[in-house]
Amino acid sequence: MKKILAGLLATYCISYGVTLDELINRAVQTSPVLKEKQVEAKIQQARKKSIRGSRFGSIDVFVNGVRYENTRILYPLTPPIDPRRLVGARNQLITGIRYSLPLFTGFEIEKNVEISSISEKVKNIDYRLTKNQLIYNIKSVYLKILELQKQTLSLNAYRDSLKKLYDDVRLAVDLGKKPETDLLKVEYQLKDVESQISRVKNSIVSLKETLRSLVGDDSIDLSEIEDVKITQYVQTEEGEYRQRIGSLDILKKAEMGEKIAVKKLEIAKGKYLPRVFLNASAQRNMGNSEYKDLWQIGFTVEFTLFDFGRRKHQYLQSKLEVEKARLEKQILKLKVREKIADALSQIKSASSAVEAAKKQIDYAKKVEEVERAKYMEGVTDMFNYLYAKSQRLMAETSFYNSLYERERAIAYLKYILEEYKDE
Repeated sequence: MKKILAGLLATYCISYGVTLDELINRAVQTSPVLKEKQVEAKIQQARKKSIRGSRFGSIDVFVNGVRYENTRILYPLTPPIDPRRLVGARNQLITGIRYSLPLFTGFEIEKNVEISSISEKVKNIDYRLTKNQLIYNIKSVYLKILELQKQTLSLNAYRDSLKKLYDDVRLAVDLGKKPETDLLKVEYQLKDVESQISRVKNSIVSLKETLRSLVGDDSIDLSEIEDVKITQYVQTEEGEYRQRIGSLDILKKAEMGEKIAVKKLEIAKGKYLPRVFLNASAQRNMGNSEYKDLWQIGFTVEFTLFDFGRRKHQYLQSKLEVEKARLEKQILKLKVREKIADALSQIKSASSAVEAAKKQIDYAKKVEEVERAKYMEGVTDMFNYLYAKSQRLMAETSFYNSLYERERAIAYLKYILEEYKDE
């Protein structure tokens, strides 16, 4: 039995193609999905700096040219007024510089700065979570390709044995020892196997294109890919994994979403407070080769008395957003626990299927040998022999399916636990 399984696993393990680790390393460098997340993080970083800069107000330079219908004085009148010293012009040019500083805005600017800092952390988490998902997707597709390639090897071996059987039966038919219908049965089975091989190969081609898309490199050579090392042991006790839920990035992201909602609620409260601005300017009024320099500095206090319920409903909306964020965090935690339980269940089921398939292979090979001997002796018909051969093929296929399904389930568990984000 051990020799049989060793032969099955070793059939494709010796190759010199690309490895899973090589694909993952390349994907981290070339994947447009990851690059997009990096750009988003930089955009948020720039947005944060922009919001921080708003705390220091703005300095503006202005120029204003005017032609009046008659002569106008260049500057505001202040007592004492001497009509003989008044300077005026129809064409006037006003240039200057103005500084506006928000002294108090109901804490809106401060809260927006805090929100932008949290949002930057969220973008960094998004990058790690996207990387974690990308690597899992690559592993999943890669394992499916390996599974199908193993099936192809079994199908090819099955086809070769059918061809050998076809030659033997044709010789027996020519000698009059077997009916010609037996030859037709083998020929029909051969065509069916060829059709299966074609379908599996087409699926492999499609999956390889998916793999190239995930990696972000359509020129990568996937003509040969190396097998993976089969996992020997996985902890299937759920309690150990539940303890790690609180440290997951996906939960941290939800917590940050709640913090942002709280900050927005505080901004909504601040709408009921007055706003204070410092305004200062210096300008030169010019006309008819004369000019006058003016400057001013002052404070502006604004307070909204009535806005037809706009602030009230903004506050209620923000309050509901906080409640929604808290509920989303609770739901997310429950979903993570559910996914962990599902992954562990898949691992256990696949492990049982692997063990069952091992026994099926051993039994199917023995039955096939017996049925072949019985058929060659004329004790049984062709149908029983072909059925035995197909059962052996199904057992091998089931073994490969279960083996790589178990690996995919393990990869899924690691994905849920975010073990790929630091690779």
